Amino acid sequence: MGRLRWLELVADYRCNNRCLGCFSVSDTLPGMDSREAFATMKAGRLEGATGLWMGGGDPTLRRDLFDLLRAARKLGYRDLKLQTNGMLFAYPEFTERALAAGLTEVSLHLMDSEAALHDELAATEGCFDHLLKGLRELRARDVPVEGDILVYQRNLHRIPEIVRFFHGEGVHRFKLWLFSAVDQGGEDLSGEVPRIEEVVARLVEALDLGLSDDPAFITSYHTPPCTVPASHHRALFYPPELGLMVACPGGDRFLLETSPMEGGAFLDTCAGCSLRPRCGGPRADYLRIHGGEIFRPPPPPASRP
Repeated sequence: MGRLRWLELVADYRCNNRCLGCFSVSDTLPGMDSREAFATMKAGRLEGATGLWMGGGDPTLRRDLFDLLRAARKLGYRDLKLQTNGMLFAYPEFTERALAAGLTEVSLHLMDSEAALHDELAATEGCFDHLLKGLRELRARDVPVEGDILVYQRNLHRIPEIVRFFHGEGVHRFKLWLFSAVDQGGEDLSGEVPRIEEVVARLVEALDLGLSDDPAFITSYHTPPCTVPASHHRALFYPPELGLMVACPGGDRFLLETSPMEGGAFLDTCAGCSLRPRCGGPRADYLRIHGGEIFRPPPPPASRP
């Protein structure tokens, strides 16, 4: 890893959604109190991080959220991002207080562009309507908003339409997160892990809509470069380049690229791949469910006569 750029503060796991298969949703697991959260942010700054990425659970539920945002600004963090389901931003007073405390950007969890499937996957009736109201409150105040599309088997065919709809609502960038069967407890949700080739087909379709000239308009996580056409490699993601440290309650800290959610299970056929220097490898849970047939090194360039 190069220079540390982001500290992801996972201060607790409370959430007002119950998204299908989400392992980071709990009202009972230990969380950071304000003192631990502040100490963690201070340590991140001392190590060079200039961006604070608050995740969870849902960080908007913390009673000390505005205090933490103000403290982060005083510590010298320039970029303050909340990764959230966005429901509380439907209330103008909450939005105004967050911005006054220093919030600079928001990443919204997107399940679908229609209420029925979004609410079904989030297991929370009415959450789509609150999300949309929250998005419109943010955009009315010119807050940069990204969309985190969690891709399940049941919504992968909807990726182009999700991108089209939310781009029309002012979301300027999107990230595709492939659902993982890691840490699902006793529940077998392997059927919801989509095949990468099907996700890539929808990714290509979404990019080919021509909605934006931004090279980072759509970033696809968990899709090694050998699975994406070279013509669409602008969508690739290589975790070490983000420069992100994840900090959880109790002092647990790790670099993003070391997480099993980000890959690391290289195959024997990966050894001589020319794309290996910028590849995190497939995830072990994906290989267990779907096998490694799709992960093949590209052929060497044809030699000139």
